Amino acid sequence: MTELPSSLPGIDVASGLIRVARNQKLYVKLLRRVASEAPATTEQILAAIREGNADAVREVAHSLKGAAANLSLTDVTLAAEQLEQAAKNRELGALPTHLESLKAALGSFVEVVNSLEGL
Repeated sequence: MTELPSSLPGIDVASGLIRVARNQKLYVKLLRRVASEAPATTEQILAAIREGNADAVREVAHSLKGAAANLSLTDVTLAAEQLEQAAKNRELGALPTHLESLKAALGSFVEVVNSLEGL
């Protein structure tokens, strides 16, 4: 298996590998899982925004933030945290903007994960 670089755009690989006892195969598997779940996650958030359900937005954003932080996905973690905070503060008008930021971070993350062929 080819070695992962210590850093990728939006991902602190070195830190993420430490969290999985330097098991690169497991780390890549987890990255791929989060990437594959990204579309469903953003759809859940969008549905909750449309329903005006700030609590559901907060819950999904919180779960994503936790998963992203555990894998050291710096950009996704930050975007999810900002969305979670806006939902917690009931800033309903700001939620779509925060969702777009999260979608951008997730999109970049998915592109990076898709570039990891052969790992």
